[in-house]
Amino acid sequence: MLILAIISTVNVEARNVEIYVIPGGDSIGLQLRPGVYITGKYDVKTVNGEVTPWKSSDLEVGDKIVAINDIEVSRIADIQKILSSLKEEGELTLKIKRKTQILMTTCRAVRDKSGKMTLGLYVKDEVLGIGTVTYIEPETKKFGALGHAMISDEVSGSNIGTISTSSVRGIRKSLPGIPGEKHATLNNNPVGTILKNNEIGVFGIVHDLGDFSGSQAIKVALPNEVHVGKAELLTVLGSNKIESFSVEIVEVKPQSSKDIKGIKFKVTDKELLEKTGGIIQGMSGSPVIQDNKLVGAVSHVVIDSPDFGYCVYAMWMIDSF
Repeated sequence: MLILAIISTVNVEARNVEIYVIPGGDSIGLQLRPGVYITGKYDVKTVNGEVTPWKSSDLEVGDKIVAINDIEVSRIADIQKILSSLKEEGELTLKIKRKTQILMTTCRAVRDKSGKMTLGLYVKDEVLGIGTVTYIEPETKKFGALGHAMISDEVSGSNIGTISTSSVRGIRKSLPGIPGEKHATLNNNPVGTILKNNEIGVFGIVHDLGDFSGSQAIKVALPNEVHVGKAELLTVLGSNKIESFSVEIVEVKPQSSKDIKGIKFKVTDKELLEKTGGIIQGMSGSPVIQDNKLVGAVSHVVIDSPDFGYCVYAMWMIDSF
């Protein structure tokens, strides 16, 4: 999976304050509401035949619609409200975000056969997924999860999404070239608020520490404290039970600033290999502990060899929020 890295310099040697967190492992559902994104285009059937409203527009799949005719939009309902207020067909001005660029373009609003105004665009305003909590800071209730982005854009806000508890009901094993996944049931009641999504995780505030499987706080390791050798991975394979599994860190990349794939590891635990085949979807964010320190969060699987995976350094997640 390609992730666009946004680098921010951190002087590792200068940090002299030790940070302690509660290691996670809890399975969670994530609902991110980052704004309105274009996922596709279609020709519109009208009483006069098919038309292409976006034909002369500079619009691409993945663009985020920020505003229409200077009216800010953040949900699909906002666009529907604008379109329903139109009396006749015509060109609308769209402000869009494409990666780091802000662009202006036009798109024609047309009336389809049913009488509704449309732009001929497929859009979405939320992203759903399951993952794993990496850590919770006991005093601030800040959490970090996933170890990679839910979407490629960096987004933040006072309430851009929620997390909920989830219960793992089944496992589809990974095979070489075929990633496996957790099958989970999600609780509808939010237990935390998402405040930030970036290239190395999803971050926010939990409502109540009692909603999570608390354990004793441990130190967060600096990247230069991580070494090749034995470690353990915490994750849920069934129901809500966090289990510990043995892994071997086989490569440590020297990094002095925030980046991804800093740690490469191999699953050595026979039980985990038997149940999952290695790393599976939904395991992202699972904390990796070495020498009783939180060293990283599972972020990627090696597709052709799912018994191998990568972690982002835990300290980079701490420094991102």
